[in-house]
Amino acid sequence: MTSPIPPTPKPTLILADEPTVQLPRDASLLAQAEAVASQCRQDQGAEAAQWSRQGLTYFRQGHYGQALAALQQALYAYRNLGDQPREARVLQLLGSLHYRLADYLWAADYGRQYLKVAQSLGHSQSVQQALEHLGNSYRHLGDLKRALDYMSQSLNLAKLIGDRHGEMRSLNNLAMVYRAKGLTRQAATLYEASLRLAAALEETTIRLQILQNLGNTYLALRDFKGAIACYETFLHLSQAGTVGAIDNHTLRRTLTYLTRASLAMGDYDRAIVHLQHHLSVACTLGDTPAATLLIDEIKQCYAALGEIRMTSLGLE
Repeated sequence: MTSPIPPTPKPTLILADEPTVQLPRDASLLAQAEAVASQCRQDQGAEAAQWSRQGLTYFRQGHYGQALAALQQALYAYRNLGDQPREARVLQLLGSLHYRLADYLWAADYGRQYLKVAQSLGHSQSVQQALEHLGNSYRHLGDLKRALDYMSQSLNLAKLIGDRHGEMRSLNNLAMVYRAKGLTRQAATLYEASLRLAAALEETTIRLQILQNLGNTYLALRDFKGAIACYETFLHLSQAGTVGAIDNHTLRRTLTYLTRASLAMGDYDRAIVHLQHHLSVACTLGDTPAATLLIDEIKQCYAALGEIRMTSLGLE
């Protein structure tokens, strides 16, 4: 009987050592990698800066759709780069853009993002501006509780860091919140404080805005003397040549309010002066129907003056 043939053993495979990859001792590859990464970041930064510049240019030109697209690209790029200071600036612009478009929900959303980044950076002035922006946005949204909270924080922070311009703006904006809440007397007090700061800082443009707001508030309070003082100062400053000329709509509205306040005080001489000014503007614009009505008002004022003088002379 034939004995079985033992199985042939399988050969043992011995893996030969492969030559070890040796890194250059001068770390040249690492230096090259760092250079590539640095160049990449520079390219991304340059691209982000270009988007940001384009967005700001479009914003200033009033091309808001293009500005929005460019600024969003810049925002994504700066976030990828971890560049928080520039991210904060773009968020501020996006919030301002949506505010300009009266899209207050998005304005508030970007305002909250801006506030978070500004707080992370510890930049107090940016925090104050973000709080101010949020206060204005929520006022327009009708959420007066939040508006009052954010604007109060904005005012307190401006005072704390000695930002007088921020304090001036916050006082004016806080007055708007109080006015919206129906707290007209408190609003007038805040406007007065803001106006004093604007005068001290020689901020003529903002002073003009506050004078209109305060004049309207005085008119609502039936403080006709205060309203006349505000509106006449507004006209004097706007015609002094230190700022651009006011538009005709604003001028005519102001003259109408001045006439109303003067008549309420029985000051027909003053009313005639402002009516004649208004008549001149209406004639220049070719507004014949308004000119006709103004002439009738002037006649009525002269008639009232005549009656007063007759009464004073005992000739009634």
